[in-house]
Amino acid sequence: MMFKRILLHELKGILRDKMYMFFMLYPLILVLVSLWLVPFIKDNASELAANIVVLVFIMMTAFIYGAVTGFTLLDDQDDQVLYSLRITPIKVSNYILIKLGISYLFGLSATLLVIFITNFLDASILDVFLIAILSSLQAPIVALLVNAFASNKVEGFVVMKVSGLILLIPVASIFITNWTELLLGIVPGFWVARMISMSLIPSEYLLNTYYYFAIGISVNLLFIALLYKKYTKRIGL
Repeated sequence: MMFKRILLHELKGILRDKMYMFFMLYPLILVLVSLWLVPFIKDNASELAANIVVLVFIMMTAFIYGAVTGFTLLDDQDDQVLYSLRITPIKVSNYILIKLGISYLFGLSATLLVIFITNFLDASILDVFLIAILSSLQAPIVALLVNAFASNKVEGFVVMKVSGLILLIPVASIFITNWTELLLGIVPGFWVARMISMSLIPSEYLLNTYYYFAIGISVNLLFIALLYKKYTKRIGL
């Protein structure tokens, strides 16, 4: 019941804002663009460049939903929603966690749709689901990153732009296949980027898919826990 109420509240907030509506439709735009752009790049540039575009597009999907949730949490802060919840039976922490969970589920669903519709990955059904499960953790990470370091929307946009590095740094996974890749392991997005690159470029890799997935889950959950702690401390929870 609580999940349903918060989901409806989240959807109403998104439908009232044209920017949020655009963000929600962004994955569909990515699919339409990629279906034309990736083959065009393969034919007129190189397959490597096309693979980079595929990797970034897949990872951007959950990133977008994280940004939406990040800004709706800032809206809740500005509208005193979080303060008002303190005098209701709904715990503020539960409210925040459910909103993060909603962003994850949106990101997971959209990522699976993007992967299956575009069909750019040469991967088994299991590997596709593992990639989507791990990639979608970028949503709560981005949402918490925005709210841990920003107190208003202006600051939130700045933090979101900086957090774009989450997408750019892991691109290096396409070029690095030896032990030096572990130097990028501190970046949450690296682990799913490696799994995606393994599906795009068959080669000898340091670990197998399941090790990358397990380590990636651990690293991403650690980041979520640390950012959640910083965010709740900032709002005095």
